[in-house]
Amino acid sequence: MQAITNIGQAVIRAGGREIFLNPSFLAMSRIGTPEEIVKAFVIVHAGHYPEHRINDPGLLRDVLARCYAEMVVAAANVVRASSDEDISLFTGSFTTTRKGKLSYRPGKLPITHIIELARHLIRHGVMGDQPPEATTADKGEYSNSFDVRSFVYMAVAHLGMSESEAWNMTMTSFRAAMNAKYPQKGAASVPTEDKYDEAMEWAEKMLDNDSKRTVQH
Repeated sequence: MQAITNIGQAVIRAGGREIFLNPSFLAMSRIGTPEEIVKAFVIVHAGHYPEHRINDPGLLRDVLARCYAEMVVAAANVVRASSDEDISLFTGSFTTTRKGKLSYRPGKLPITHIIELARHLIRHGVMGDQPPEATTADKGEYSNSFDVRSFVYMAVAHLGMSESEAWNMTMTSFRAAMNAKYPQKGAASVPTEDKYDEAMEWAEKMLDNDSKRTVQH
């Protein structure tokens, strides 16, 4: 159904068609504002968990249904944002009702595949897939926004790329290129903005929290 590359790109093959997906900086900007990108990352990775403990079984069931609906909608949006084509034939059409229930017209991809694919795409688009950088101190604060443009401008300034080339990079390819150009310093220490470190620490914390929740669940 899909072939995934080591920089985050993917190809959907279904119904005799082949659709290319690229979680580039441009694709991440299509998700929405810097704050909406962060929200999408969190929902796609942990949207099926309520924020607080709920003891009432009926209420918990309703909350889980709402969280799941939001996660599916966010996942479909991430996958669509990663394509230059209209891929509703593959993703289907997803919305949430006033009561928070999932309403959708199924596409060629199963919902579980859409969620899995969205997690892969947004991770490579926002966090990258390089080994986590060692930090000397825990700042305790993480940005609630992801400014795509700052990374594009860093690629132009430090990697000598044109803006169009930079917009088509994934975070994984950006980090690999930075590591290659500054091998002695590492990606987290190259002359960039503080937002780079904050974004990496924030993304790593989100994934760590999600894995802990999964074990507890």
